[in-house]
Amino acid sequence: MAYTTLNHGIPGTAAGRSGTFLARLTATLHVWHRRARDRSELTRLTTRDARDLGLDPGVISYEANKPFWRA
Repeated sequence: MAYTTLNHGIPGTAAGRSGTFLARLTATLHVWHRRARDRSELTRLTTRDARDLGLDPGVISYEANKPFWRA
C-alpha cells in the first residue's frame, strides 16, 4: 500500500511557498488599498484642517499625488 503525503502550507514545499506567496500578495494588496484610501482622504482636507493638524498643505499635496504602490 502506498501512502501519499500532502504538504499544504509546509515551508520548503511547493504548497508552502505558494501559501506564503498568497499571504504576502494579500497583505500587499491590503497595504496598497489602505494607502489609496488614506491619500484620497488627504485630498478632502481644507487648508485650515491641514494646519489644525499641524500639516503643511504642500506636503499633503505631495503625499496625495503619490501612486499607491509607493510608500
